[in-house]
Amino acid sequence: MKPIPIEQLELQRYPLTKDDSLRAWNAADEYLVSHIIQQILPNNKHIRNILICNDQFGAITCALSNFDPDFWTDSFLSKRAIRNNLDKNSLDKNDLADSKIIHISNRVSLRNTLPYDLVILRIPKHNSLLEYQLASLYPVINSKTIVVAGGMTKEIHNSTLSIFEKNIGTTKTSLARKKARLIFSSLEIKATRTNRPEYKIYIEQQFGVESYGLAGVFSRDSLDIGSRVLLNYLPKIERNQRVIDLGCGTGILGTTAAVLNPSIQVTFCDESYLAVESARLTYTKNIEKPRDKIIGRADFLVTDVLEGLKDDRFDHILCNPPFHQQNVQTLSIANKMFKQSAGKLRSSGELRIVANRHLKYRPMLNQYFRNVKIISDNPKFVVWLAKQPID
Repeated sequence: MKPIPIEQLELQRYPLTKDDSLRAWNAADEYLVSHIIQQILPNNKHIRNILICNDQFGAITCALSNFDPDFWTDSFLSKRAIRNNLDKNSLDKNDLADSKIIHISNRVSLRNTLPYDLVILRIPKHNSLLEYQLASLYPVINSKTIVVAGGMTKEIHNSTLSIFEKNIGTTKTSLARKKARLIFSSLEIKATRTNRPEYKIYIEQQFGVESYGLAGVFSRDSLDIGSRVLLNYLPKIERNQRVIDLGCGTGILGTTAAVLNPSIQVTFCDESYLAVESARLTYTKNIEKPRDKIIGRADFLVTDVLEGLKDDRFDHILCNPPFHQQNVQTLSIANKMFKQSAGKLRSSGELRIVANRHLKYRPMLNQYFRNVKIISDNPKFVVWLAKQPID
């Protein structure tokens, strides 16, 4: 079995971008792969079982595809990127079977061949996700497991190293290369692994809705300002109407709509497995309680925007769209949300969006809706109302 250097691979981002300056890998991916090829594999011939965590576009997975690694990702987009790049390089020998993809909300599942010989992590954006991952790894690693992580220097702080030391054991870092750095950690029995609830709970004060947020989920610790603004401009929803909470995060928007209108059906969509699981928790804890009113029902979908949602007869879509993919600012995700929303709404349906006021959403919305206006405008946020979707 031989690894493949990144420079020999043809890799694309997902979703595709017209910005040629954005690659499907960065210096941290390069550093990780080169170190594994030059140092780890030649000196550890026993390595067979490999786990790769948080590979955003598949650079590491493709490089080590001949080792038939397991993949652990919270991102549907990353899962799609890995599939696409394995296919693009004719490396998808096992069709990337779902048994090889470990969805983070289910924790790592044991196999007969475990523990892992090598665990490779890209540092995630949120410390809570890193802590959750490292604590979850404990049952599937031992003192012989090589744990190596990589990130850009701006992503690695003293708090990052403390999380490794607390949950794994002795931790050290490499010298920086091209503004990237590696982390090496060895399992120690004395390490004090995280022992805390996997979700954070807070109560939204205006409507009394409890939010349940799993590790790494947007607005996990407290209600973000944008969603707080949008909650003041929820639509008047009629009995039995159908609502989508798009990019749902903890599900606070869709759940609040359901609390106020118990008969409605809500569909929660996000590309994060943990976000959709958080939305399921939030909805269940707030809605499925003894009430005198008729209770509607909810659907939960992990997907790319609204892909795979077959019905196109929704009445309202609520959205606080992201304008970053990891650490890269982009409007392409929001544009895709607007386009697909127009295709899923009834002719009388409405899309409501909250956004930072500097984001240029009107030209995009005008492509997909005949009637676009601002219904709330403050110094930081605007709420857009888009109606009459264009066929």
